[in-house]
Amino acid sequence: MDPNKQHANNPSLPWNLETLDQAVRVFPVADMDEGDIKAIFYEGLPYQGKQTRVFAYYAIPESTLNAKVPGVVLVHGGGGTAFKEWVQIWLDKGYAAIAMDLEGHVGVEKNSDGLRPGHDWSGPSRQGEFADYELPMEDQWMYHAVADVILAHSFLRSFDVVDKDKVGVHGISWGGIVTSIVAGVDERFSFAIPVYGCGYLYEASNKYGQSFAKMPADVAQKMKQTWDPSAYFDRISIPMLWVNWSHDPHFPLHLFSKSYQAAQRGVNHSSLSIHFGLRHSHAAGWKPQEIYTFADQLTRGGLALPQISQQEMIGLRVKVAFASEIPVVKAELRYASNTSNWFEVEWLIKEAYIDNASNEIHAILEEETSAYFIQITDERGCIVSTPVYCFTS
Repeated sequence: MDPNKQHANNPSLPWNLETLDQAVRVFPVADMDEGDIKAIFYEGLPYQGKQTRVFAYYAIPESTLNAKVPGVVLVHGGGGTAFKEWVQIWLDKGYAAIAMDLEGHVGVEKNSDGLRPGHDWSGPSRQGEFADYELPMEDQWMYHAVADVILAHSFLRSFDVVDKDKVGVHGISWGGIVTSIVAGVDERFSFAIPVYGCGYLYEASNKYGQSFAKMPADVAQKMKQTWDPSAYFDRISIPMLWVNWSHDPHFPLHLFSKSYQAAQRGVNHSSLSIHFGLRHSHAAGWKPQEIYTFADQLTRGGLALPQISQQEMIGLRVKVAFASEIPVVKAELRYASNTSNWFEVEWLIKEAYIDNASNEIHAILEEETSAYFIQITDERGCIVSTPVYCFTS
């Protein structure tokens, strides 16, 4: 992709991308700067007829010999904000980074009531799970959240030292939902990493699916086609790393895997990484080493995550073909006999056989298997997973 490429406006999208692609008006907040991390407001889209501003922290690493640096846009989840420490993590790894607050807050700790301070230029705050559907589209939270992420990207690209062809987006929980949409909207990004959040939310049995069920049928259909990430998967053309906890209480594994497969669409280097024992939080969500390995492989030519190229099943025998630049040291079959409740699945373990000569992994399923996937671990400890295969009754 041409690093100087500008958006062509697409009338089928809710957003005017030509507007979001322009230089962003910025208002420094110098008294909140800390070391290399700077605090700003940047101008967002109008909300209820008034102009908005978005609070953010950003940092630009020093470069030597006029070398350009990669970048990342960081998108928080529910209860989160513009996390200074998240920016610092990426800065320490040599990335330009920006984290914005998508709920009209300033990025500081919560007060004794568990609230973060707001500001006078805020846009909408999130109303449950798409509960603001009766408002004009331009006043709904997701409209602004996606736009604010794209504007943050435009701001980061305005720095000469940032390599415009090596900027990614990374979001956690609700930020993963937003990231999954943005990956199909802002074609200037070079990679995307959603954690927990995914698409097909209307198929979930929890609060997400229930929220769609409560809407009038015509409204629910419109929301599916506008705010569910699945509406944008066929537009994605960049590598994505999908990271989730095996027992995430918000985003069930079968819908997460379905999102990965729908968004992959033959794109090289896209991967799925399922983690047992991960838990659900911002700190847990930015911890997996696969996130940083994936970013480095795409922006710096680092050693890549193992790639699963083919998965076959004949009877109870499963064969997975893979490619890896470094040795694969472990393979496991994870299988379940009961998937009636995806939030309480018991994943059992069987060792799988690694054939390094042919770069294949072999496993044998149990008779009563209703769903399975295979985990591959390389010698760095990086994990990649096959899609979750579900047997229909």
